[in-house]
Amino acid sequence: MSEHQAGVVEAEAAQEPKVKAADCVSRAFSSFMESLETALVGRGNSIMVRVNDEALAKLDMLVAAGICKSRSESAAFLLQRGIEGSASLYDRIESVTAKISELKQDLLGAAG
Repeated sequence: MSEHQAGVVEAEAAQEPKVKAADCVSRAFSSFMESLETALVGRGNSIMVRVNDEALAKLDMLVAAGICKSRSESAAFLLQRGIEGSASLYDRIESVTAKISELKQDLLGAAG
């Protein structure tokens, strides 16, 4: 292998982690944007919520970065990410509350 070829191989090897990192960032950004789109679909419900300084700073950071257009969009996005990240918890809660409802119906039937 010539000195030039060895240099090319070394340069390519040095680029490989950068390419992997760029691919990882690209996938993360795509996932981020998908979550944002999901969070912003069908936002017909309004709530008022009080947040601490840290949460407000995160909401404002998304607005300042141009990722979200408003604090409202930021809050919807972060709520959606929290729901997605806790899917197994919500599945468990749904299962338990369904059982509780069934037991209540059984009790009402027995009492009535």
